[in-house]
Amino acid sequence: MPDPATQTTTTAPLDGLRIVDLCTYVAGPSATMTLAQLGAEVIRVDPPGGATDVSRLPHAASGSSLYWAGLNKAKQSVEIDTSTEEGRELVGALVGAPGPEGGIVVTNAVGQPWLSYDAMRRHRADLIEVHIAGRSDGKPAVDYTVNCEVGLPLMTGPVDVDRPVNHVLPAWDLLTGLHAAMAVLAAERTRLRTGRGQLVSLSLADVAVATMGHLGFVADVVVNGRGRLRDGNYLYGSFGCDLPTADGQRVMIVALTQRHWRKLVQLTGIADAITALEHSLKVDLDAEEGRYRYRQVLKALIRPWFEERTFAEVTARLDEAKVLWGPYRTVENLVTDPTSLMHLSGLMVDVDQPGIGTFPVPRPVLGFSQWEDDAPAPAPILGQDTDEFLGRVLGLGGTELAALRARAVIGGSPA
Repeated sequence: MPDPATQTTTTAPLDGLRIVDLCTYVAGPSATMTLAQLGAEVIRVDPPGGATDVSRLPHAASGSSLYWAGLNKAKQSVEIDTSTEEGRELVGALVGAPGPEGGIVVTNAVGQPWLSYDAMRRHRADLIEVHIAGRSDGKPAVDYTVNCEVGLPLMTGPVDVDRPVNHVLPAWDLLTGLHAAMAVLAAERTRLRTGRGQLVSLSLADVAVATMGHLGFVADVVVNGRGRLRDGNYLYGSFGCDLPTADGQRVMIVALTQRHWRKLVQLTGIADAITALEHSLKVDLDAEEGRYRYRQVLKALIRPWFEERTFAEVTARLDEAKVLWGPYRTVENLVTDPTSLMHLSGLMVDVDQPGIGTFPVPRPVLGFSQWEDDAPAPAPILGQDTDEFLGRVLGLGGTELAALRARAVIGGSPA
């Protein structure tokens, strides 16, 4: 008989889950996009004309936001003017619509009393609300203002730079988004067991502080009386560095384990020099701590081997020796080079995004043995599902929808 564990199904893992999305920018939209790609029905609510993030860079030639399209894949879009009482009641009705897997709202709204848990709960007693804040003390914050406060920009960049260096990845936004998605699933599981909803609160700042604690940055100060210093492209705590090749390219190599280190030593022909160094310094370079302490000396020893060989020769030999390495690429390389991670991953599928055109879009990064996901769904056109959802979920007819549109309570084109 077939093994049930290996049979695929067309039912997505989160099929049936209905989430009302009242989020902007990165953290909240990335949370709900992750849930939507796994099959949840996510209704993004925007004011007529779009929220503040609808036109963020980068743009396509048409002027449409590639950023907005990227973070709103697989969602449905409803335009409702929540500055009006009628609009707020429509949102409340969407949140409170019956069904065991509805009654879930994710928001990062600030200063909106009508969206508070107590106010929204009158629409549905078992409401689940996930609220994302900048800081837990109520002050506004975004990824870059949080990142500078936890100290990372002062340990990022070249050693001879005395100013902070921001990285370009909104890491705290994305980590917060994943926490928010997990919060939805954890709260929904609790509701299945107990019948009770709840408010789950989280903030970018708390996620950042917790991460600094998890990774030992905080303990390093408290236990050792000092924080980590800027160290360029060296790998902290072990041996890893970037090196140039003869034809002007660069690779990052990492000797994370004793085996990796010994392979690198053998490949670069520095075994005798390492033995002499260990003897004279009385250090064990098979140990991570020793390699990290003498990282600059070790880099100087292996650098000539890389500088004497082309990128193609270096990378072939590194692969043959099973040394951990990665090439430095531009984003253009990532997209156009058939050997890049993007092309080797198998995640990307060409999707026709309305208003923009066709470009590669990632499928979910989670692989389920019992669900084979379809081609990624594009982001909606702003407001395209307004009539469909208000009609199907709330039972509003054409006359009622036309009246709401005439009063500018809803947007979107008539169905």
